[in-house]
Amino acid sequence: MSTLVILAAGLGSRFGGNKQLAEFGERKLTLMEYNIIHAAQAGFTDVVFIIRPELEQTLTSQVIPRLPNTIKAHTVHQSLSTLPQGCQVNTERTKPLGTAHALWCCHKLIKTTFAVINADDYYGAQAFNLLFAQAKSQPNDHAMVAYQLKSTLSAFGGVNRGLCQVSPHSTLQGIEECEDIQLINNTLVGRINNNEHTVLKDNSLISMNCWLFNGDIFALLENEIRIMLSEHSQTKSALSQKYLKQECYLPTVVMKQIKQQQKNVHVLCSTEQWFGLTYPQDAALVDKKVTAIFK
Repeated sequence: MSTLVILAAGLGSRFGGNKQLAEFGERKLTLMEYNIIHAAQAGFTDVVFIIRPELEQTLTSQVIPRLPNTIKAHTVHQSLSTLPQGCQVNTERTKPLGTAHALWCCHKLIKTTFAVINADDYYGAQAFNLLFAQAKSQPNDHAMVAYQLKSTLSAFGGVNRGLCQVSPHSTLQGIEECEDIQLINNTLVGRINNNEHTVLKDNSLISMNCWLFNGDIFALLENEIRIMLSEHSQTKSALSQKYLKQECYLPTVVMKQIKQQQKNVHVLCSTEQWFGLTYPQDAALVDKKVTAIFK
């Protein structure tokens, strides 16, 4: 395993722009590049950028030339025209189909075990060392790097996180979406299933979309995309806002593989702090943290 896939096609709606291309620190690099530096040090040799077509020129002219010389870069476009055979998306839709579709878009390029991360998050060096070691020891299983909830918050508003249920053997049993997580009167709270605020433990393990997969994930990704698009084609309200915004998420596919195929997904715990870009105000703090790490 030597390939890192970066999900970089997001629209950055809350951030207000292409946050995957925002530059930070004294080196003026993107968070993608800082992660790739760590990945190269861990032993990764290839990176696949999954992007919107309109980002290609900036990526190839500015980002890729700055990568470590041990890294070979590839680009894959996530577009509404890249679909499983026989599938169609209504022409009124403009929003991407989600992270499951994004990853499926590179199925022709990936043949071995690979890692996946978000473009707008910083994961720390430990995450890539954990993933690389796990791929060597148990290449037929999946894995996820988890972080403590207290290490994944924003000082500028509520965030959504996937709360992990972990077995005594450190395998993933479930991911429960928790929304609007924030500190209120020094108490960490969030909303589960749109209910009132629930008190959360600050050391709860959180999924931040840092994964290790092998090739058997692609068949499930394709099936999930087909299911979603089939349901859309059968509804009478195909142009409803719900349809136009609905997405197919990667954790949903992982959970189905666990339940339907008893797939082992090992939970690897990082002790480092994650940080990323959700709100525009996050940028200054991210710049300060990156500068401190990459002096």
